[in-house]
Order: sequence, then structure tokens, then C-alpha cells
Amino acid sequence: MAEEISHGYRWVIQNCPVCDVPPTKFVGERGGEAHRAGLGVKCEIWSCGKCGMIFPNPMPLPVGGVDQHYGMEADEFFVNHERDTKLETARVILEDGEKMLGRKGRMLDIGAGRGEVIEVAISRGWKAEGVEPSTKFAAYAAEKTGAKIFTEPVESCGIEDSSYDLVILGAVLEHLYNPNEVVATIARILKPGGVVFFDVPNEKGLIFTTGNLYQRARGRRWCTNLAPTFPPFHVFGYSMRPIKAMFASHGLDVVKAHVYGGFSVLPDRPGVMGKLENLGARAFTRISNLGTLGGYIAAWAKKTQELP
Repeated sequence: MAEEISHGYRWVIQNCPVCDVPPTKFVGERGGEAHRAGLGVKCEIWSCGKCGMIFPNPMPLPVGGVDQHYGMEADEFFVNHERDTKLETARVILEDGEKMLGRKGRMLDIGAGRGEVIEVAISRGWKAEGVEPSTKFAAYAAEKTGAKIFTEPVESCGIEDSSYDLVILGAVLEHLYNPNEVVATIARILKPGGVVFFDVPNEKGLIFTTGNLYQRARGRRWCTNLAPTFPPFHVFGYSMRPIKAMFASHGLDVVKAHVYGGFSVLPDRPGVMGKLENLGARAFTRISNLGTLGGYIAAWAKKTQELP
């Protein structure tokens, strides 16, 4: 693939990971001079004309690897993640998983972060392990939980086929540069009838579509989707159509999904316009909580068939 190196990134031409075709719809510019606070490096964000997956093209791959983005201490990166909220969310997910499976068993948390999900799983009687490529995050999670934490990407961990009853991908898929390969690995390491939970931002949600219209109204080519070169480093954008297509291609059927509004993550910016933008973002987030245009998707998929 054609590529160049600049601003600490390798810029690689990117096809849709679901459809394996070049994107055809320009969404907007994101980062650097195309960001209200000047964060990151400017990228062009595109959408696949077949499934609607959103991603930068070319894709900025960090020259320094994963720690270029996630090399800070765990508490610094997760500063906006309340521990009690994370523990409660983990409890609900595991409870739902137990109901779907009719049992407890072996669980893998991909993108373990600080280890809250593993901590709750162990307390509920699961045999729990994690995957966390960030060396600092992995060390934190291992010390906190005492569980085994793989520090290689899940597709490189050498995990045997049909090893886990439950795999969790909490706020992970949007960070991955190879989501299709990761989903294929999950399908391989799940036991027959096993389930996977995942949640992602809904790039077709009201907050994103309205934000993009607002940028156009101001005469900008900017968009509000993704964050390829600044925190939280989201590089692929999902909606229900590409999610279902990607999981189904690996024998995983999405059996339960819901869209919810969540909360506004727009950072504060000084000045009158900054205050108006934040008020608008919070208002549209509250509105989206009332319908199906929320900013996030939470879903369960089940391994229903073995693919060759």
C-alpha cells in the first residue's frame, strides 16, 4: 500500500474492513486545524458507500506503536471514568452474560484497561483473564486483579480454539486498526454457543449528524466523527449495519442490541461560542436519550456456526 510518514504517523491508504473496498463518501476533516481546540493532526474522514463504516483515509498509524497513544499512566487516561460506575456496568454486563449462557465459565476481557471488569468477574465466580496491549495499563490491571493479562494483541496471543464462554469488548472496537481480524479471532476462541458483548459509539447518532451539519453551516469542511490522532483515539466508526455485517461474516449473530444517548464528551472551550457549543451538545445528547438516535450502541452476539 502507498504510504508516507509525517507528524509521527504512517499514512496508509485504507479500505473498508468489512467490504474491502475504498470509501466513496467524504465525511469531513478532523484534527489539527480542523478541530475547535486544535487537537491532533488533520485527517480526512470517509465513509464506505456499501456498509457505512466510517474511517480516515489515509489511515494514520502511530510510528511509535500503541504506547504512542496509550503510554500514559492508567489513571491519567481513564480520568473521566468513575470507578464505581465502571464496576456497576461490569456487574450488569456479567449478569446479562450469565443469563444468556445459563452458566458462568471462562471470560476474556479485551482492552482490560484498569481491570474493573475482571475484578467483578472474579468476585462473581468466573475464571477471568484479560488482553491489554498498553504496557502500563496491563501492569495496573494485573496488580489490581491478580489475573493473567496478555500484553500482545488478541490475534497474537496464541489462544486455543473454543477457549472462552464469554468475551467482552467494552469501548474497544473503535480503537482497533484491524477490527475484522480481531472479530475473526473472537469467533475462533469462543466456544460453540458462546457470546460476546461489545459497545461502540454510534456514528449515525443525532449528536454526530447534528454536529456535522453545524460545521457545514459555519462554512467548514470539518466533521465530529472519530479522533484518529488525539484522545480518545477512535479510528473506526460504527453503526448497526457495518456491525452486523462484520460479525455475521465470522459466524457471530447479533442477537441483542440497543442504542442509548450516553453523555456529552465535548470538552469545554472558553468564549461565548464555546459555551453555546457545549450547551447544544448537552441538549442534543439529552434528546437522543429519548429515541434510537443515541450516541452509543451496546450489543450481544452469539457464536451460532463454525466457519472454515
